Amino acid sequence: MTRLFIVLIVALTAAACTPEPRSNPLSREAARSLTFSEFEVTTTGTAFESGAARDYASRLAPELEAVMNQEFRNRRGDGARMEIDIASLNVAGGRRTAFGRDQSRMTGTVRITDSGGRVMASYQIQSLAGEAAQSRWRAVFDSATQSADGYYRVLLRDFARSTREQVES
Repeated sequence: MTRLFIVLIVALTAAACTPEPRSNPLSREAARSLTFSEFEVTTTGTAFESGAARDYASRLAPELEAVMNQEFRNRRGDGARMEIDIASLNVAGGRRTAFGRDQSRMTGTVRITDSGGRVMASYQIQSLAGEAAQSRWRAVFDSATQSADGYYRVLLRDFARSTREQVES
């Protein structure tokens, strides 16, 4: 019984120390040294899933490009190109979000290409903003203080941050 317990403890310890498989298609060295010469956002085939989302249709590409440039400011230089294709955008208002009827989200594909146009890595990115309030009082408060524009800005920042985390992982 004691031997079985010791074997079990050793096995569990070994399993806990085993690193998870690396899911990044870039090698660790490439992920560390990668610089970007350009960020290009495409919204041509984007599904704008709400009226509020359609209000951002003309602004989405330039604003996301600016946020990506800011997020990767320490990785600017001659190097790879990042192509971002936004598949869908939903922007919910404060009231719908607070009462749990909707949530803001943006999904897209990020491709990193080399100077020859070959795809080095591809990532599926989804960002979410806003969640239902935990109480009626909080829902009323959030309805008055949260806005679709605020959720939109959170989506942009979260998408850029999630992209950086995927590239650097």
